[in-house]
Amino acid sequence: MDAPAATDSSSHAARYVEVNQRLSKINGAGAGLITALTIAAVWGEWKVLALVTAIQLPVIAFNTWVNLSDLPRRGRAAEVSRAVVNLSTGVITNHVAGWPTPVWLWLPFVALAFDHLDRRVATWALVGICLVQDTAALLEGVPWIFPVSFTAFAVFCSGVSRFRFLAMRDMLSESDQQRAELHAMHTSLHEAHEQLTATTKARDHAEQELRQAQKLEAVGRLAAGVAHEINTPVQFVGDSVEFLRTGTSDLIRVVEKLRTVRQGVLTGTPAVTEATASVELEDDVDLPYLVEQLPVAGERAMDGTRRVAAIVRSMRDFAHPDSVDMAPADLNRAIASTLTIARSEYKAVAELAVEYGELPPVCCHVGAFNQAFLNIVVNAAHAIGDAVAGTQDRGTIAVKSWRDGDDVVVSIGDTGGGIPEAIRDRIFDPFFTTKEVGRGTGQGLAVARTVILEQHQGSLRFETELGKGTTFFIRLPISGRDGVNAAEPALAARATAAE
Repeated sequence: MDAPAATDSSSHAARYVEVNQRLSKINGAGAGLITALTIAAVWGEWKVLALVTAIQLPVIAFNTWVNLSDLPRRGRAAEVSRAVVNLSTGVITNHVAGWPTPVWLWLPFVALAFDHLDRRVATWALVGICLVQDTAALLEGVPWIFPVSFTAFAVFCSGVSRFRFLAMRDMLSESDQQRAELHAMHTSLHEAHEQLTATTKARDHAEQELRQAQKLEAVGRLAAGVAHEINTPVQFVGDSVEFLRTGTSDLIRVVEKLRTVRQGVLTGTPAVTEATASVELEDDVDLPYLVEQLPVAGERAMDGTRRVAAIVRSMRDFAHPDSVDMAPADLNRAIASTLTIARSEYKAVAELAVEYGELPPVCCHVGAFNQAFLNIVVNAAHAIGDAVAGTQDRGTIAVKSWRDGDDVVVSIGDTGGGIPEAIRDRIFDPFFTTKEVGRGTGQGLAVARTVILEQHQGSLRFETELGKGTTFFIRLPISGRDGVNAAEPALAARATAAE
């Protein structure tokens, strides 16, 4: 327990000395005033004036040096040295000047200027100065009223100096306490900031993992449907290619027969038999049908391959990883790609109505937008599926995009049963779902809200009516969250690279 007290005392002493140094200019002014009054008292006595000036000016310089330099280093030893110098020079000055009234002011001034870092030193220094100076004055015949009065005044000034020291010490102690409290508050705030930073990083990491898990879940859920979507045109292409193969083979046989007939005609050999055989072959292979259907089969094969390419391109666009920074994107293309890969979710229960507006390039994280849009479309398909379950009816998913000032808006409407009023405030809560186990995790709309609001500084709201359906509205700023303008050349370059 002693070590902290000693540290506080040392700190107070050092700061008291620092404050006392600031008061040295005032002390110097007081010493200069007393010296001027002493010179005025002996004015005309030039020899005495010269001696007094020669003594007092170095003394003033010495006291200033002690305050500024020596006292902080030596403490008590500096106080003793200053007391001895002031005592000896004061007695000599008074003797030389004949004890004029102004020289008696040195006694209370020195007492007032005492540092009370060590109370015993200050007290004994005052006693020594008063005793020596008063004795010398009385021995030289100075009236007793001067030593007695100015000694009493010096004791009073010493008390004032002591009070000043105590008041200053209390102020410094309170200042140290406030400084300690501020330091503790700063430390606490720094720790809280670090904890908040760590929490924010952990939350961001968790959100990123959640979004990735959502994307993987979506891809896994849609994989079977996408495989079926790809398998259908592939089978179509296979059937068309098989017809092209057999039809081409039959055509080659007919051509070979006709070449034989042509050769006979050119050589002058009767070719009636070969011509009859070629006619019979044409009837066998149904040549008019082949001529009509072979080009159609080729066109069907091309349509199938284009369909497969569109599905693969949509999967590539949907799964394209986002960069750290936003980039200009074609939202209409992103919407179309997502609807393509989500077709297996809604094709059995709903028709799709899409209306694309003219949109400028939108600065965004297009992969995150795809995920948010997909989650809402899947929810719409499930809502319609629940509404038409057990019937032959089909609902409608209506998707529309348009520009609204500095924003773009995308709406996704369904003809499901609507959202009950009791749960409308909870649909964006993480893990909240009304679906059966295995069909929903309660993360779809929560992730969509995080993507639109937090990543893009946009908005996500809905309008719903029981028995009629629900429409979600996604609003995104065209310039992106940070106000970065999307540029047409940048989009064109990105689209070219994607191709």
